[in-house]
Amino acid sequence: MARRGADRIDTQLVRALGHPLRVEILQVLNEREASPNEMMDLLGQPLGNVAYHARVLEKCGCIEVVRTAQRRGATEHFFRAVPRSYIGHQDWRKVPRSVRAEVSGASVDSFMNRLVDALQAGTIDDRDDSTLNWMSMAVDEVGWTRAAEVLDDARARLQAVHDQARERMAMTGEVATSMIVGLAAFETAASDEAQPEPGSPG
Repeated sequence: MARRGADRIDTQLVRALGHPLRVEILQVLNEREASPNEMMDLLGQPLGNVAYHARVLEKCGCIEVVRTAQRRGATEHFFRAVPRSYIGHQDWRKVPRSVRAEVSGASVDSFMNRLVDALQAGTIDDRDDSTLNWMSMAVDEVGWTRAAEVLDDARARLQAVHDQARERMAMTGEVATSMIVGLAAFETAASDEAQPEPGSPG
């Protein structure tokens, strides 16, 4: 993503996420490449709106053109999200709190919608190696920092898996399997109540 300094996200990028459609576009383009025409159908939005917001995201460095195709005498651009631009990335913790709340809300809404859809479709239990677990922890400040580091390392490794899979599928033509991976660590709302023993299950 476009950056100004090592400790904060470009303010232009922060403003870009002020519209919920841009959040939805980023979510689509993190999973697959798509053109505004395709996203129009996926998101149920007018083509002009999708194309405009895609241009804003491209200008801010969130998405990039990966290929073009000729369609009815016009050039159709296909985009994908660039690494580190997806909603919920740790870099978003560095934006103002008001923006963080919007980004967190969009991330939770999207995740819950995908979770409910998978439950209703039955795909959440189709694979024996599907993962769905969570745990409560009681930590000190050092423990909090170490847990955050573990999750950031896991995110980086998962991004590498994602990128490598894209490269292989580009060569093999294999159809992609849509997969949701969730990483979360946050202070509970009842932080002043009795805490569980470390390692106790949620």
